[in-house]
Amino acid sequence: MSKLTDRQRKQIVAEYVAGDGSITQRTLAAKYHVSQKTVSKILSDENVSQKVSDKKAENTMSMLAYLDSQTGLVQDIIGKILVSANEDVENVPLRDGTGALKILADLFADKGLRALLFCKR
Repeated sequence: MSKLTDRQRKQIVAEYVAGDGSITQRTLAAKYHVSQKTVSKILSDENVSQKVSDKKAENTMSMLAYLDSQTGLVQDIIGKILVSANEDVENVPLRDGTGALKILADLFADKGLRALLFCKR
């Protein structure tokens, strides 16, 4: 195992913080030819933990902003589906239609999209 320079330590931190969860300590250890324990010690610093936390919060906000920007598109698609399926829906018993709507709502909820399904423009 080789000794890391300050620059390499900073690179490990930067790569870990910038990663989307796909960069693991084990991956970084292999890349920099050190043990996973060494990488863990570098990343256990309070500042690194705060940077990772901040990056996760930033990514969450970015995803929420993206989902919000897609609201109109999702509503248009749902509207088109409902219009094209209107005849079929009219002939379905109320109980079956309600069940189908519940299934759709649950699917959207699992993906964090329930608000998009039911929000008004």
